[in-house]
Order: sequence, then structure tokens, then C-alpha cells
Amino acid sequence: MPAIFSRYREQIDQELLRATRGPDLSLYTMIHYQLGWVDATGEEVNADRGKAIRPTLCLLMCEALGGTIDRAAPSAAGLELLHNFSLIHDDVMDGDEMRRHRPTVWSIWGQAQAIDAGDLLHVLAMLHVLGSNLDGEDAELCRDAAEVMARGCRLVTEGQHLDLDFESRPSVTVDQYVGMIERKSAALISVAFEIAAIFSGNAPEVRMVCDTYGSLLGTAFQIRDDMLGIWGDPALTGKPVGADIRKRKKTLPIIHAFEKATGRDRGRLSALYSNEAEAPDPVAVSAILDRAGSYAFSEEYMRTYLQKASATVAQLPISEWGRQNLEEVELYMVGRTS
Repeated sequence: MPAIFSRYREQIDQELLRATRGPDLSLYTMIHYQLGWVDATGEEVNADRGKAIRPTLCLLMCEALGGTIDRAAPSAAGLELLHNFSLIHDDVMDGDEMRRHRPTVWSIWGQAQAIDAGDLLHVLAMLHVLGSNLDGEDAELCRDAAEVMARGCRLVTEGQHLDLDFESRPSVTVDQYVGMIERKSAALISVAFEIAAIFSGNAPEVRMVCDTYGSLLGTAFQIRDDMLGIWGDPALTGKPVGADIRKRKKTLPIIHAFEKATGRDRGRLSALYSNEAEAPDPVAVSAILDRAGSYAFSEEYMRTYLQKASATVAQLPISEWGRQNLEEVELYMVGRTS
């Protein structure tokens, strides 16, 4: 992981602690568990806290654009809370029992309590952004940031709807898939960069470029994530191998195989995904993907979006230090193994 991720981590964690203080209720144990601070009994542990990619990108871009990161830090932390809200709900919807090498919130406390914990994270995120400078000079900027975050949440929710809907569709096109991940996954990365532009005092056109850059980079990031869902090492990803295949997720490698598999492979893949009585066999599906060249296609498609993102960020008035660090982060996001 690039060194820049450690540059802001302490400040992000301090903001997260301030944002998630609350009464002595197990509900707060759940959200602190989700953030990797405690175990299921509420005892402090040093668990996987996630990468904090979105708040890190926000603060990096803010600094690269000449802004002061202290002004953007509450909103950056709010982004991390929103991301974790979406993860808790995503785990409930997908029935995932493991995340970050630990049992998911719903698998410990049940689906109803997990939904409540996710809802609380959403509320705490918005309260922290809006309340961080309620009467100060940045009050209007905080309201702008909150509005951008709310729009981002709407896109994430629309994307989650499409992701679930695609599971039962017999076919999904590449364009439909991209439209889904632009909402579900790329939206909060766009929000991170747009908030950076807000707090660094840049013009609306800079905000627009930041939004586009985030969408392109976030799309590449999600394609890599979908590849890890099929070919990743569970010891590194913290998720069971083949989970997306068992749930009939229409990710890019699967869509490509449906389009390019030939002969017996095409019929076999269709049979595996149409059998509602039994989940598709990840080993059998992976073999078909390999023969169809779906890994290479997904890698190339991801690189295309990375190139578009790199061309877009070149339009921004950022420092050379910022440009170098963003390039390093870009390469990490599309080359990661977890």
C-alpha cells in the first residue's frame, strides 16, 4: 500500500472516533466492530480497519489542489462512515458472512440489528459533516459537501438496486454493468474528489473534472474488485473464493464469458446460471472464464478506464507532489490483491 495512506490515517481515525461517540448501547458496539476497533463483546482489538481509500483520496486531492486538510477532514471521515454503512447493508443483502477476515455484523447480531447499525452510520456521517462547522466560516462549504454526499448516496443506492436486479436477469450488457458500478462503487470516489475541490476553494469547473476523474478511477477500481472476487486469494481478500459466482453476480468477467464462450462452454455456463435450485459451481465457472479469456479482457478493460482517469487528472491544477502520489495510488488501486 502506498505510503500516502499512512499520512492521513491518524487524523481520519480521530474524526471517526468523534463522529461515532454515543450512549452505552450495543448498537454502537456494532458500528465500532464494523470499523475494526472492537470485537463482538466490545473489547478493543487490532482488527482489519479497512484501507480508508475514500477519505485518503479526499485529503490527498485537497492537499494537491492547495487546500488545508483540516477543513476537509470531517467530510473525509463522513465518507468512510457512508462507505461502511453501505458495506453493512450490502452484506445483509448478499448474505455475506465474512468481511475483512471477520464475521459480518449481521452474522453476529442478525439482519434487523445490522440494518439499524447501517442506518446509524449514515446518520452519523451526515451529522458529522454538517455539525463540524455549523456557525463558522466553512458552514456553507460543509452544506455543499453534505449535498454532494447525499447525491452520492442516492447513486450508491441505485447501483445496489441494479446489482441485485442483475442477479435474476438472463443477460446483462457491458454498458449496463458499467452504468451499475459507476453508481454503486465509483460514486463515493467521485464524491471524495469533489469534496476536496470544495474545501480547497476551487472553481466549479475544477469540481466537475474531479467528479469525472473519480468516476473513471472508481470504475477501474471496481473492475479490479470484481476480478478479485473470482481469482483473488481468500487469505488476502478476507472473503470466500467464488462468492460472487455463487450469487450469480453479473460482473465483467461473467458478462464477457457469456458473450465469448463457445460450444459446450456456452451451454454449460448458461445451464449453471439458470439452475435456480443450485448455486453455480465456482470451479466450473472459473474454468470456462479461463478458456474464454475473460481475465485478460477484464484487465484490458480496466486499464482503459485507468488511462482515461490519468488523462482527466492531467487537466487539474495540482502540485507535482500531488500528481506523483495520485499516480502511485492509481497503480495501487488497479493492482491490489486485497
